[in-house]
Amino acid sequence: MTAASGGSSYIWPGIPEDLPAAVQFFACCGWRHSHDTLDRVTDLARYRPPPGAGERAASTGVTVTRAASTGLADVLAFEASAFPSWLRWFSAAGQDVLIARDSAGTIAGTLLLDGPGANTGSGPMLGPAAGTIGYAGVAPAVQGRGIGTALVVRGSEILRDAGVRNCHIGWTTRESFYRRAGYRPWRRYAMFSSPA
Repeated sequence: MTAASGGSSYIWPGIPEDLPAAVQFFACCGWRHSHDTLDRVTDLARYRPPPGAGERAASTGVTVTRAASTGLADVLAFEASAFPSWLRWFSAAGQDVLIARDSAGTIAGTLLLDGPGANTGSGPMLGPAAGTIGYAGVAPAVQGRGIGTALVVRGSEILRDAGVRNCHIGWTTRESFYRRAGYRPWRRYAMFSSPA
């Protein structure tokens, strides 16, 4: 069993570390703390990508575009192969998907985005013009080439131009990756599990 994770919707991905009594409760009950996750936010009203954030991927011929309805079958095949646990989210109707393709046209990465008015548990705290970026994934063979950063930067620009003010990226574990795209830590969570 895991605390606060695994459902189709959630408010927190783990136990908020700014609630020390809750963290202590799970620890005292014998649950194991495995790692921390972070929620990140940025104000898109003034968003400008950090210098060079998307250039590394572009220099290798990678392009980032919105998925057309005719390209969703390719997206689902990519998710089934590279990130099967994310397939249900990419299959959901009404999702806005970005695709990164290499110079041969092969999908190298994908990203989900939503907003303004994204349906997120953090919406009331972030305001009615909130947006969200989620499930940014790059094929393992081409990770480390700036493709993920290019996806997040382009998604942020699209949401900014659509009127999103505060953009939320939830349940992240990579500290430096999202910083490169201009996102700051917002809340930190302790991930606990029980062998039950």
